[in-house]
Amino acid sequence: MKRFIHKLASAAAVGTAAFAMVSCGGKTAAPQEKMLIAGSFWDTIAVVNRSAGDVIEWKYGLPAGSECNSAEIVPGGDVLLSYKKGARVIKRDAAGTVVWDYTDVADTAELQTATRLPDGGYLLAICGTPARIVELDSTGTQVRKEVRYDLGIRPAHAQFRRVAKAANGNYLIPIISAGKVLEIKDDSTLVAEYGVGGTPFSVQELPGGNLFVALGDGHSAVEIERAGGALVQRIDSIPGVPMHFVAYSERLANGNTLISNWQGHLPAEQQTAAQLVEIDPAGAVVWSYDGRGGRPVKGGGVDFVSAFYPFTE
Repeated sequence: MKRFIHKLASAAAVGTAAFAMVSCGGKTAAPQEKMLIAGSFWDTIAVVNRSAGDVIEWKYGLPAGSECNSAEIVPGGDVLLSYKKGARVIKRDAAGTVVWDYTDVADTAELQTATRLPDGGYLLAICGTPARIVELDSTGTQVRKEVRYDLGIRPAHAQFRRVAKAANGNYLIPIISAGKVLEIKDDSTLVAEYGVGGTPFSVQELPGGNLFVALGDGHSAVEIERAGGALVQRIDSIPGVPMHFVAYSERLANGNTLISNWQGHLPAEQQTAAQLVEIDPAGAVVWSYDGRGGRPVKGGGVDFVSAFYPFTE
C-alpha cells in the first residue's frame, strides 16, 4: 500500500494481507486508488475506492460522542484515528479490532490530532488548559515527549483541529478562534505567528517551507511564505463547487490540491455541494466526491467530511 497522489505515488510504502493485490495469469493487478474519510458530526469513518467508482469498501462506527477530524493509514494497513476523547490504531477488519488506544484526555479537553511522524512515532495534539502535544513511540504505548502550551483560549473546542510537526522539529498550530497559525518549539517557546484570517483548521508545511492553510469558515485555503507570512496564493473559488467550511486540505505532490468541503454549519437543505474536491494547479476540478447519494440530510450516507487520507494498495 502506498500513499497516492492522484495516480502519482509517494514513497511511504505499507502493506496488508487482507487487501493484497490479486495476481491473475502471472500478472499483478494495478494498484487501486483509495481514500480514507472521516468527518466532524459523522459517526463513522470509511474507505472509499476511487478506482472502483467511489464505492465504500470498509466502515467503522466511532465511539459514542466522537468527533473525528484526523484519520490515516499506517504501515501494515491499519487505521490511526482521533475521536475527541482519545486516539487509537485499529485493524481494518469487520470489528475494527483495537491495536492500541490512548485515552489520557481530561474531561474538558479534546484530542483532535493524531498523525504518524516520519520516524515512525505518533503525534497527538490535545486542546485544553494548557494544550498538550504528545509524541508516542512507534508502538503507540510509550510517551517519548510532551509539550504544554497555554493558548489562553476557552473553551477547548475553540483552540485547534490539525496540528503538524515541521521539518525543523517545531510544531505548527492553526488557531481556529484567532485566525492565525502559531509555530512553537518543543520547549514551548513561541517562534512565530502567522495571521491568516478565517478559522484555520489545518496547516501543511510545503517543500521549501511555505505553509498551506485551510481557513474553515473563511471559505478558502491559502499558501503563505514562511518568512514573513506574505500571501502566495488564495483558493477561494472552484468551478461549480460552492466553498463552505474548508476543513483539512492538502497540496499533493503532483501540484494538485485536495479540499474537504465540510457543510456542518449549513441547514440540511443546503448541504448539496461536493464533500471532497481535487483541483489541478490551474484550478480545474479533476475529481469530486459526495457520499450522500443526493440526499442532503443527516443519515443520507456520508454525512460530513472534514478529514481524508489518500492511498493506494
